Amino acid sequence: MNEMRLVGIHPIDEDVSVAGELSPEQLQQASQQGFKSVINLRMSKEKGFLPNEPQIVESLGMQYVHIPINPSSLSGELVAQVSEQIDQLPKPVLMHCSLGLRSTGIGLLRAGIDRGMTAEEFLRRTEAMGLNFNDRPSVKQFFVDYITQHLEQLGEPNEEHE
Repeated sequence: MNEMRLVGIHPIDEDVSVAGELSPEQLQQASQQGFKSVINLRMSKEKGFLPNEPQIVESLGMQYVHIPINPSSLSGELVAQVSEQIDQLPKPVLMHCSLGLRSTGIGLLRAGIDRGMTAEEFLRRTEAMGLNFNDRPSVKQFFVDYITQHLEQLGEPNEEHE
């Protein structure tokens, strides 16, 4: 049934889907599936980085934004910058990085903060998507701290929502 669906793409909400490393063929499939914009969070020195990705994406009629994020340098400012781009770009947006940790984390933060997603819910959802932060404890800690801080700012208890 979903044979033509792009493998490794996980919808976060109606506006944003996330993925790991994408090939030129997968970018073409994304365009055919109706994505209007691509946000690349990869650093240019990462293995497998496509230096011609902007040209590929734009030749397929999609808009392209590159926000290089070093996983060890995640910050609230970078999350805000990505979120601002998502708000401004034509939708749906496909956001990607190398393994999917940065793109999924930021996508879930953006979607989950407003509805009071807890750190536990965040981790369960990433695990359900097949992602594992065990090799990146600093990235995991950033996301957990970010969610906890924003829940406190909203005045909500940091308890699991059932």
